[in-house]
Amino acid sequence: MKLYLFDHCPFCVKAMMAAGYGGLAVDYVCLDNHDVAARERMVGYNAVPILEKDDGSFMAESADIVALLMAQSGRDLAPATHGERISQWHEKHRQTFWGLLFPRNVRLPLPEFAKPEAIDYFTRNKSALLERSFEDALEDTPAYLAKAAQALAELDWLVPPSHREDSRLGWDDIHLFPTLRNLTMVRGLDFGPGLDAYLDEVSRMTRVPLYREWAC
Repeated sequence: MKLYLFDHCPFCVKAMMAAGYGGLAVDYVCLDNHDVAARERMVGYNAVPILEKDDGSFMAESADIVALLMAQSGRDLAPATHGERISQWHEKHRQTFWGLLFPRNVRLPLPEFAKPEAIDYFTRNKSALLERSFEDALEDTPAYLAKAAQALAELDWLVPPSHREDSRLGWDDIHLFPTLRNLTMVRGLDFGPGLDAYLDEVSRMTRVPLYREWAC
């Protein structure tokens, strides 16, 4: 199977987590960020991740891909117990995370941004979401960091899977880890020992690397 993705995309990370946790032989193919036509040829609309199955057919929607990969692996995920809590947390802090991540996404050596056209496409679209330029957002890093620190403090309930009664990876992790993993690209953001332990453990379990060495 092949998984077409962007390395920075949280929804793609969900699928990568399932493939890694399940120990499946899945080839990761990073697409050019600006190449909308390539995605449309596979699934009829602009989406990632896209899974190419063994029979050559394609499917999108990260949750469906996660479910299929887990079924094929023979492993299962612990049920979600904090789904609404995680959803509300993301919604509450979305603008803060965007302000930190969007300008940095294109500064990392990620394959989806190898071409200038890809950087231009992403910058144009995400600046519109931010309603400000990437340069302005970077200048406001101290303010964003302060807000992000408050957001992370709200996750004092989160523990690594090994510290739970059921030590399996769970759907809560599928929905929360991608955002936390992406935030490791932000230099100066202190996760604290608890979240650092969580990130390290889930990264090992899923074979999804963190961004700490590239933090900027």
